[in-house]
Amino acid sequence: MTEQIFQPIDDDFHAATPGDAWFTETSWFSFNVPERKMGCWLYGWARKNMNTTGGGVFVWDPSATTPWDLPYYKYQYSQPLPAQHDLRDFSFPEGYAVKVIEPLKRYRLRYRDRDLVSIDAEFNALFPPHGFTHGEPPFVASPHLDQMGHVVGEMILNGETIPIDCYAIRDRSWGTRMDHRGNRIGYPFGCAKDIAFCLFAVPNKDFDDRNERINHGFLWQDGQKLQLAAGGIRHVQRDRVQNWPVSMAIEATDVEGRKLTATGEVESRFFLLNPRGICINSSIRWTVNGKTAYGEDQDVWRLDQWRAARRRLGQLG
Repeated sequence: MTEQIFQPIDDDFHAATPGDAWFTETSWFSFNVPERKMGCWLYGWARKNMNTTGGGVFVWDPSATTPWDLPYYKYQYSQPLPAQHDLRDFSFPEGYAVKVIEPLKRYRLRYRDRDLVSIDAEFNALFPPHGFTHGEPPFVASPHLDQMGHVVGEMILNGETIPIDCYAIRDRSWGTRMDHRGNRIGYPFGCAKDIAFCLFAVPNKDFDDRNERINHGFLWQDGQKLQLAAGGIRHVQRDRVQNWPVSMAIEATDVEGRKLTATGEVESRFFLLNPRGICINSSIRWTVNGKTAYGEDQDVWRLDQWRAARRRLGQLG
């Protein structure tokens, strides 16, 4: 399995496939405030062939799980795509702005919404972007990269200044992404200054949360990033009423035999509704090979799958 190598031009928008209305380009950065059990997303997407764009900014903590109760939540599904199409220095219509300082490594992130929130931060990568496998879920036809980094800056939230100094993740993808096509996937990751992992897990169709197969991932340790070998598993513990994750454990080995042992406790979460279904975004405090790290899990469901799981728990008629 050969890892995809990315070039500086991959910081920019890519040429949309002619005639593919669903060709979608994304730009996502995250950061966290572990002492407050708080997470934040800055997310934008564009569909050149539809001439539309959207995305949002979310801040969550243990105080709420629904979007309308979060410390901050804003999402737009359809805005005109600006005429200026250079993602290396780009502002999405709702104000999320990203600027490349050093290609594939350093980025300035800004956002402001009236006196509700303002964000000014810099992402500095810990290692080159990691390319995920083509031809297997969830990226059957789309290039995708993930990259951890040190995020430093400041957020002013409802008049309170909150310093940002954390280790977090960004990702990018480009290709066909249909609003009406989705499936279950698990996307846990954790990062500290000297260790990180990121992977995709395939949940079991019978809703058994033990022994989920790890589809693809990597371990970064001792300055070396290597892909995970086949055979890794994830176990998820869920709340028996709400069905959201409360903890998880990961056992895997990379291609050179280094072990990945990670256990995580969920500290906060929120529900993100989108056209494909729902995603439960959980902030997680991890122990990764004996070291403390922080990150997330994205627990993705189609709505019919979510309803079926809730009925199985007796929570729906």
